[in-house]
Amino acid sequence: MQLGLYYLISIVAVWGLLVTHANRTATQRHRTLLILAVINAMAYGVNWWYFYIRSDHILSVLPLQLCNLAVFLIPVALMTRKGVVMDFVFYVCGLGALVAILIPGSDYAVTYSMMTLSFYVFHFSIFLIPLLAAVWGFHSLKPTWKSARDLSLLVLIISLTLHGFNLALNTFWNVPANYFFTMRELAAAMNPAFAFFASLIPYDYLYLSFALPILWIYMALIGGVMKGFNTISKSS
Repeated sequence: MQLGLYYLISIVAVWGLLVTHANRTATQRHRTLLILAVINAMAYGVNWWYFYIRSDHILSVLPLQLCNLAVFLIPVALMTRKGVVMDFVFYVCGLGALVAILIPGSDYAVTYSMMTLSFYVFHFSIFLIPLLAAVWGFHSLKPTWKSARDLSLLVLIISLTLHGFNLALNTFWNVPANYFFTMRELAAAMNPAFAFFASLIPYDYLYLSFALPILWIYMALIGGVMKGFNTISKSS
């Protein structure tokens, strides 16, 4: 799938938001983030509908996938600004959504279909909203050992719970559920990134062991970049 036009439009849209909101108040910027959260929810609804009419089992399209959870967690994060929720939305959901649009799966083979458009808007907004929240000062990107630990524990709790749910649905009801992509064969068939990890560790759930080190590296990189920006701003 060629997403070049989508990428170009996204860059222009982000540039436009940054320019038009350069002198806006915090309240106005927060309102814009909430509007983007509504757009994200609408795109999710359209994308979910296409999965449903594609004859996927209803139990396999529950809003339990990582990016599906973001639809509900983003408004919570914006309204409560609770640290671990903001971190989960930025570091986990945002990174996952970015990977989804950079390495799209086979479900979106038709580039300019409504399914692909809703998929792209849905995932790109999950990446964009927490990014803008950080740029506009609503989320201080200062990862620590404690925040990394808390975030890792939250990821493990959610993923292990959903893996148990996947096993039950696959084993007892023969429903090909794969929430959080813990079932390697189902995940590998839909995305080359999962196929690569599954080839290295051929075990369900365990093949995602690479996720936590990637998360920690991502947090460290973000922390380093923010320290660099702060140093430059202080010196200037």
